[in-house]
Amino acid sequence: MLCWMIILIFGLGYAYLFTFISDKLYFLPLYLMGGFLISLILFAIFILIVIWTAPFTKQNNKLKHKIIYPLVKFVHTILKIKIEVIGRENIPNDTFVVYSNHKSMLDVTILYQAYHKILSAIAKNDLVNVPFLSRLMKGLGVVPLDRNNDREGARNILEAIKRVKAGNNYLIFPEGGVKSRETEHMVALRAGAYKLATKPKAVISPVSIIGSSLLSQNCPKKGTKITVVIHKPITPEEYQGLSTNELGRRIANIVNMGIDEEKPNTCLLYNSPSQRDGTLHRMPFSA
Repeated sequence: MLCWMIILIFGLGYAYLFTFISDKLYFLPLYLMGGFLISLILFAIFILIVIWTAPFTKQNNKLKHKIIYPLVKFVHTILKIKIEVIGRENIPNDTFVVYSNHKSMLDVTILYQAYHKILSAIAKNDLVNVPFLSRLMKGLGVVPLDRNNDREGARNILEAIKRVKAGNNYLIFPEGGVKSRETEHMVALRAGAYKLATKPKAVISPVSIIGSSLLSQNCPKKGTKITVVIHKPITPEEYQGLSTNELGRRIANIVNMGIDEEKPNTCLLYNSPSQRDGTLHRMPFSA
């Protein structure tokens, strides 16, 4: 909405300036078209400048967030994605790490809009190497993760841990990629992903994304409703003493239960309502 308002204001402004060239009213449609075209070009140039200069600004720069956030919402509108957020009051005030199920390449931007906070991510190495996009991702503090090189991957996680310690919020998908679009559930567990929160003793924010598995077949022709359920945060005191594998299973229980409550036709992976707090039990995960 903000993007359209900016383009509209610029367009009308330039159309008004064009009226000084001629006072013929039948030229007004031409003035309007010219004004909007110029405003679109200037707006595009402005966005390109923001992206190009992003790596030279601080990761948690609020102005950068205020510019990028409406652009993300604009892209979602173009793709006919409607996002419903449940549990916004559960967003932590302290530095936090988000753990979520992962079914779409747009899950990062969906969570960015849902949290409406400065939020960086761990992304696969291929995305960070995309020309021009890589500059924006670096400016947002995105840390590349090389899944084919364990040693390099460990270095990437250590770099992200340093940034969390410095007070930056991060998002990571502990499944290690999109494993299955046949279910919304978190179906895999990589215990090492939980070190991103446990090492710097950050608050953990579990979240369930419901509906993003349909984006690959819906976008952009058909509208898609995405439900984001933000669960109660887990403090360092609560997960102290748990191994990363145990913590991973607890978070997966919370995420999957959130999916089942909003989408009850899925297979339940918990035994009773009392397990909403993440009580551990056996789950069909692949490590």
